[in-house]
Amino acid sequence: MTSPLPADLRPLVGAVAQGGGWLYTLMTKLGVSASTARTVTDLVVRPVGIVLVLIMAMVVARYGGKAIRRILGRLAGQAAARSGSSRGGARVTTMSGLVANLWRFFVLILAAAIILGMLGVNLTPLLASATIIGATLGFGAQQIVRDYFSGFLMTIEDQYSVGDTVLVGPTIGVVEDVTMRLTRVRAPDGTVYFVPNGDIRLVGNLSRGWAHAVIDLTLPGTAADDLEDVRGVVSAAARLVAARTQFAPHCTEPPNLVGFVSSDASTMTLRVTLHTVPSQRDALTGALREETLAALARAGYWPAPVAPLPPPA
Repeated sequence: MTSPLPADLRPLVGAVAQGGGWLYTLMTKLGVSASTARTVTDLVVRPVGIVLVLIMAMVVARYGGKAIRRILGRLAGQAAARSGSSRGGARVTTMSGLVANLWRFFVLILAAAIILGMLGVNLTPLLASATIIGATLGFGAQQIVRDYFSGFLMTIEDQYSVGDTVLVGPTIGVVEDVTMRLTRVRAPDGTVYFVPNGDIRLVGNLSRGWAHAVIDLTLPGTAADDLEDVRGVVSAAARLVAARTQFAPHCTEPPNLVGFVSSDASTMTLRVTLHTVPSQRDALTGALREETLAALARAGYWPAPVAPLPPPA
């Protein structure tokens, strides 16, 4: 039976059917036998193609990794500058390096798949199996993926660091360890909480920037008759505390006597605040309360301590 194809297209169709490509077609037109043309094609074209794929993969992996480092470095640097963390540089280096390595791994897998296809390996069953396995793992590990993704974002944004005092949900404590999946927090009573990063919706950092030492002084209602004198006593006591060697470098603003917080027929409450750093807030609060109460007691505005009742006979 005569072939319906034109004579000049038959070599091209034969080359395509055999997978020889343009070099196979050229050699067959030049009179080279089909087996020789096929051998030359396998020994020349295919290795050259594999080398080109490898070179392209190296270029994409290298310059893609540099672009990722640059972009993430800019974003993380801005976040670290806003948070004032001294560990911002280390975090930027670590996280951008991790993402760059993931990018290189992805490019390597893609290049390997292309090379296997060039070698004649049928990737369809492998891709189908990988798709099914990936879908199954993704469906069953949604929480883990969310934890890792949330941990990555929190690390890039530098929301908190090891040693910070944080409020995570109902839990308050000191951060002891931060990983991509978990945050370990030790509460004041010594309890250690392991909080998955994906479950953190609201976090309060009590160790960043500045803080206020706040005390409320509940005085007898009769102190309202000499309110200006009471204000002077409290302000003088607060200034003495702020001038102490321990606190002076950290109290950058003068004490602020807010005034009335609440009052009733028998008592009134005054509030005093001092601007300081988070690490000195608790110590400053205690010293401020002690000094102001002592000054009020000396001025007669704070009742003398009540003697304890004698033990029963």
